[in-house]
Amino acid sequence: MEDIIVCVKQVPNTTNVKLDPKDHTLIREGIPNIINPHDEFALDAALDCKNRYGIRVAVATMGPPQAKDMLIHCLEKGADEGFLLTDRRLAGSDTLATSRALAALIRKTGYNNKNVFCGQESIDSSTGHIGPSLAELLCLPQITYAKEILDINGNIMHITSEYELGHRVIELELPAVISFNKSSKDLRKKIRNISENKIKTLKLEDIEIDESFVGLKGSPTWVVNISVDEGAMNFLRVDSNLSAVERIKVILSGGIVEKKGRMMLKGGSRDTIEKIVDVLRS
Repeated sequence: MEDIIVCVKQVPNTTNVKLDPKDHTLIREGIPNIINPHDEFALDAALDCKNRYGIRVAVATMGPPQAKDMLIHCLEKGADEGFLLTDRRLAGSDTLATSRALAALIRKTGYNNKNVFCGQESIDSSTGHIGPSLAELLCLPQITYAKEILDINGNIMHITSEYELGHRVIELELPAVISFNKSSKDLRKKIRNISENKIKTLKLEDIEIDESFVGLKGSPTWVVNISVDEGAMNFLRVDSNLSAVERIKVILSGGIVEKKGRMMLKGGSRDTIEKIVDVLRS
């Protein structure tokens, strides 16, 4: 098996995000940051491969200088080296511009034509674009919604990919780009202290990419506004204490009951269905 580079992202640890009124980018100052949870599961999958097959694992990110703290966290869990691409000209990059920058970074790290692991999506945008975009830009096969690596024999991997109604086992030829979902597995703990000299910091010039392909200039899409539909938040919310099967049954039933200013799905009857229709019409 080839070595692995894991793409990770630092995300705000809150849902109360605000936009800069000038360029409509997220305002991150004053908000605590964490590693994107999906990316951490991808990192743990890579570290499992390291333990089983003796490969090297690197972590890479694009972000502000403080993203180095996240890379240190990854190295303390067992990753071998880290790469931080930080440049003010990257600000405002959409998912395409971000993928271009990450692909250029990977080509310069020595992990080109190696395996790329990443999270299925990030909690601050939930697009799921980065993995598939990297696969296209790096000309590698890809798997999305990955749950568990079953085995690897030479350059052939068997892996489960999970969907809403079940999962499938896929045979994949490596190297490849694999996007991991969150899972019920316990995350790895930190195992060591590391020094920052294992992290290499790069600028746009170091990865040889034209600035017109990244940042706001290189982004065909941009955020105009982010808002929360309070009406939707207070309507038809399923009790989170129910099991997945029970929640599905509740949703299909169409019944509701008012509780604490919120309509919660529970049971089912013609009267409650008519009430839902009335609310939707209003």
